[in-house]
Amino acid sequence: MNEPIGIQLTRLRELRGLSTAAVATALRCDPKIIDALEGERWAELGASVFSRGHLRRYAEFLGVPADPLLEQWNAEQGASTVLPDLSRGPQAPRPLDTQRWGRRLAMLAGAFVIALAAWWILQGAEMRPAATTTAAEASVTTPSAPSAPVPDAAAPVVATPAVAAPSVPGDGVAVVFTASEPCWAEVVDATGARRLYAMLQPGQRVSVQGAPPLRVLLGRGDATALEISGSAAVIPADAVRNSVARFEIAASGAMRALPPEPRPEPAPSAIPQAAGSAETQEAPAVSPAPGGAP
Repeated sequence: MNEPIGIQLTRLRELRGLSTAAVATALRCDPKIIDALEGERWAELGASVFSRGHLRRYAEFLGVPADPLLEQWNAEQGASTVLPDLSRGPQAPRPLDTQRWGRRLAMLAGAFVIALAAWWILQGAEMRPAATTTAAEASVTTPSAPSAPVPDAAAPVVATPAVAAPSVPGDGVAVVFTASEPCWAEVVDATGARRLYAMLQPGQRVSVQGAPPLRVLLGRGDATALEISGSAAVIPADAVRNSVARFEIAASGAMRALPPEPRPEPAPSAIPQAAGSAETQEAPAVSPAPGGAP
């Protein structure tokens, strides 16, 4: 039977003579993250993608293969993991068929010109004296209305104004995400519409457009590359906390960090001490979940 993941991490850290504070400093994260990993308190790390990401980084720092630990974690936790429901993701509105509407407008314009010409001829015939009416003019009667307008029929050429496509809410700032590790991503535009809500896989490249400013949440901001309007961009350092990136993209492409969402901390008496720890630890806090994801 495999040794529990938390005990393995604690033993490997102590063999190297490191404290949880020293490990947290090296990994640039909160010491409470290390305590939660060694205590196997996965719920305090948020969604499963955060637990796996922190576990991989910790294992690599300790110099041991991360895959066996991740396989053991999957065997223990994978059955109870509930993936986000992406069936309710926003659907982009269907663009207007400008050619179809252009043909309809041309048909209507042609019918209008024919009717106008017939009215003008009739008005001229009524105002002209009967004695001066020629044989050719006498043959002119009220033209029968066409059964159906035919766009290609011989008729006066009418300049029809071009029909512009309606504004699509997705038009705006264009952003491309490329993940090197599994990364949860959420993008909300200025109208409040969610433009992206998905788990990015390593090597996956996803394009998003939306009305600026765009609010972005990345579960692995340290493992995701960005392109804004075709140019490579760097996430601000102050926008990344414990690998989670929260920032905003303006219409000009400029980025600014967003404050982390507040989360209540549990009572210190309700949190057990991590096994093998030689010093008193603070009560661990729950790491922020990705943008209200279940």
